[in-house]
Amino acid sequence: MDYRQLGLETYGYKCEICSYSIVEIHHISYKEQWDLEIKLRKENRLEETLELLKQARELGFTTWRNNQLSKDDRSTNLAVLCGNCHSLIHRLDVGMNLLKVIDRRK
Repeated sequence: MDYRQLGLETYGYKCEICSYSIVEIHHISYKEQWDLEIKLRKENRLEETLELLKQARELGFTTWRNNQLSKDDRSTNLAVLCGNCHSLIHRLDVGMNLLKVIDRRK
């Protein structure tokens, strides 16, 4: 099952913040993924790279290919959001507050 269908079946077909019915799937840990990708791109020592890749796997980012980590598509890392709320999530200050509205995933 693809991550979009998994998110919809797990959390419903309406935005978890505003209840709008045209939705997208958001990866909650996108910031951690970006931070690790930046560190991996800058690292040039094998030992440090292997340690960063180990951290990435523990966080659900299973592959490193073409200078990109795979996304964590587990249901606990997905949120159902409308386009407007999804855009707001990606704005640093507003996004961190909106994420608090979404129930803690288990």
